[in-house]
Amino acid sequence: AMNSDGKDSHPLKRRVWMLERMLHDPPPPPPPNVPEVDLADPEIAKMTLKERIADHRDDPACYSCHARIDPWGIAFENYDAIGSFRTTIKGKPVDATSKLFNKQPLAGMDGLKEYLLAERQDQFARAMTHKLTAYALGRHLTFADRADVEELTTQFRSRKDRLRDLVHLLVQSRIFNSK
Repeated sequence: AMNSDGKDSHPLKRRVWMLERMLHDPPPPPPPNVPEVDLADPEIAKMTLKERIADHRDDPACYSCHARIDPWGIAFENYDAIGSFRTTIKGKPVDATSKLFNKQPLAGMDGLKEYLLAERQDQFARAMTHKLTAYALGRHLTFADRADVEELTTQFRSRKDRLRDLVHLLVQSRIFNSK
């Protein structure tokens, strides 16, 4: 339900949220002149959300960003605007499969979880450490904090990514106790 308006699942917002919050890898902002999808167009209205996303991504001006971010949001499509699991949308089966920019297939949330655990666990741990450190310090982190965050991340990973251990490591760290 996060990032939805109660009517649409907003895969774009979900994927941006995931990249920003879970992987600390925000996509670039969209260009200022990006047109809205014309849902009044009957050809567009009959497309599934995944088809509309693909149609938009096929525009050469949009491809470079959307090829990187679209697959992440499509993986969430089995969840509607309020977060309920669904298998159909407007009478059609949900297709939550996609391919990442590196051609890695994702098959819905299970595929996304498998990929994150196999390929992005270090990045997730670094993002978690970064977010928790910024929260604990009550400020945005700067370039000067980078070495401390990397050290905390290394220690966090060596302790099997347990959140409790990260909290203990953080409150005992130099960055927490010196600033």
